[in-house]
Amino acid sequence: MVAGSSIAGPVRVLALGGLGEIGLNLMVVEHAGCAIVIDAGVMFPPRPSFDSGLLIPDLTWLERSQLEILGIFLTHAHEDHIGALPQLLDRFPVPVYGTALTLAFARRRLSQNQQSGGARLNTFKPGDRIVLGPFTVEPIRVTHSTPDSVALAIGTPAAMIVHSGDFKIDDAPVDGQRFDTRRFAELGNQGVDLLLSDSTNVERAGRAGSESSVGPVLRDQIARCHGKFFLAAFSSHLHRIRQVIEVSREAGRLVVPIGRRMNESVRLGIELGELRFPPGTLIDPAEAEFLAPKHLTFLAGGSQAEPLSALTRLAADSFPRVRIDPGDTVVLSSRFIPGNERPIHTLINDLYKMGADVVYQTIAPVHVSGHASRDELIELIQLVRPRHFVPIHGEYRHLKRHLELAIETGLTPGNCFLLENGDSLVLETARGARRGASVRAGRVAIEGDDPAIAEERRVLARDGAVMVIVAVSASGEIVAGPDVISRGFTSGNGNSTLLREAGAELKSRLRAIPGANELGAAELRKEIVRTLHRYFKETTGRYPMVVPHVMEM
Repeated sequence: MVAGSSIAGPVRVLALGGLGEIGLNLMVVEHAGCAIVIDAGVMFPPRPSFDSGLLIPDLTWLERSQLEILGIFLTHAHEDHIGALPQLLDRFPVPVYGTALTLAFARRRLSQNQQSGGARLNTFKPGDRIVLGPFTVEPIRVTHSTPDSVALAIGTPAAMIVHSGDFKIDDAPVDGQRFDTRRFAELGNQGVDLLLSDSTNVERAGRAGSESSVGPVLRDQIARCHGKFFLAAFSSHLHRIRQVIEVSREAGRLVVPIGRRMNESVRLGIELGELRFPPGTLIDPAEAEFLAPKHLTFLAGGSQAEPLSALTRLAADSFPRVRIDPGDTVVLSSRFIPGNERPIHTLINDLYKMGADVVYQTIAPVHVSGHASRDELIELIQLVRPRHFVPIHGEYRHLKRHLELAIETGLTPGNCFLLENGDSLVLETARGARRGASVRAGRVAIEGDDPAIAEERRVLARDGAVMVIVAVSASGEIVAGPDVISRGFTSGNGNSTLLREAGAELKSRLRAIPGANELGAAELRKEIVRTLHRYFKETTGRYPMVVPHVMEM
């Protein structure tokens, strides 16, 4: 038990996301009124709805807890671990710690929210030790589907905790940075009180396989392709991107990243030294127009059929300067995330209709998981030999199967805990571990990075919209209107009794305002919204969205 402080008392571990679901990861470790946060992720909603763009963890409990949040630690660069960082930093502007590549992707996420300037991002390397109050945090090298991924060893006065992050044990990683078996074994020898371990692939026997095994498969697919070659993958999967660039160069193809996120990821990979290729290897779509299809490879996002992604737009033949033609090959180099199967199948059907040869995991081994299978999960348990165990990062069935696997591996059943979001585990030096009180946990929908848009969608879905058109002269006098039109609120284009009376009420109110002719267009719009909101509330009990349009004649 190592920590930056000798304060006595229990340590509590709880998750606000990531237990019972794939994504939305956020873990809190607290002691003596202080806490650190591990990861802050998003997830796609399980089904399309009016108010859903992305889901983030509900942070209400954390805001009300009165804990002093000392820092945020990121295990790797995937969106389900860093995507909610802007919303977390809005509430807790504390230092953030991560490896160089992880922070590069986090900085991109923050810049999309105009937050990157004020964020305190601190780079650490495996083997470093960061002391924050009673916590000492050490990142440990693991292998995963994105470079620079780490587990965390968290020393506290009451317990040593190991958080695996997302991991597998890759014996032949693309970048040569191997899983740090030695350090995990050392921690096991020193004594680990709690292991929190990735459960995603607990249902798969054996080992996940090496990322480097994908390269030969991609080489074979490119050799068979006589047209353009498209590879769709997560933009943060720089190991996969590196391999497709390598085999494309061998085949005499130039590589064209398309889509904003893919271009940014490739740029970050080059800047951080993860993608090292001679000048001219990568070109833009304008240059590609002058080359024969057999000399081109395109890198695109959208392997999960995300709306407006590059691959989705290509399948709709709406991507500028690039199109898929008969004889082209499209490889979806990722697993189908649970819940996304239907839109992905629709996307594949659309690609086939365009005449493409479509390749995905059930057709050929064009993807290797970044998550440990059963043999690797057992190996980590045997290396760390924890006193207590909690499975994390998985749906409920994954957590249950992982708990059973830990017991089969030799851990004491009473020391293995199956937790869900909001549940807590309390660790005490003398008494071991016990379940603690549960806290509020849940999901909050945001539209991209703007919760206001999600709220507008909820209003539109619930109460509809009313459009108001008013024409004013240069002197500010109303010369036409107001015309009131409804969509999804009440029927009629202005001729219904309700809308006629609303228009009359608005006209009367505007004429009664002292100095109404001196109101600018912005103030006039505000008054229209205020008046109609009050009127509709009194007459119908509803709050439709009021959209005013003021025309200055």
